[in-house]
Amino acid sequence: MAAIEQMPLMKFVVYESLRIEPPISLQYRRAKRDLVIESHDAVFDVKEGELLFGFQPFVTKDPKIFERSEEFVADKFVGEEGERLLRDVLWSNGPETESPTMGNK
Repeated sequence: MAAIEQMPLMKFVVYESLRIEPPISLQYRRAKRDLVIESHDAVFDVKEGELLFGFQPFVTKDPKIFERSEEFVADKFVGEEGERLLRDVLWSNGPETESPTMGNK
């Protein structure tokens, strides 16, 4: 594992692979509380108990976030701009830049 940590491009290639083809593309859950979800174009009020459905590729291939969103770009996450993009890589338990906990599943 230590050897992999010394190969940053490998880590970024894995992120890009998962961005292009998320291992889990469909997600659903009931809202635990009232909340507001914002997109680029709209705001949605969600009430406790409502069923939510997510299609991960809509997020990971959003052209408003990721330039060349449909292409595999091995060095997409390299450098300062690439590190900033990691905030927009969202998994089922939240952004890549946050650590998973028992409470965010």
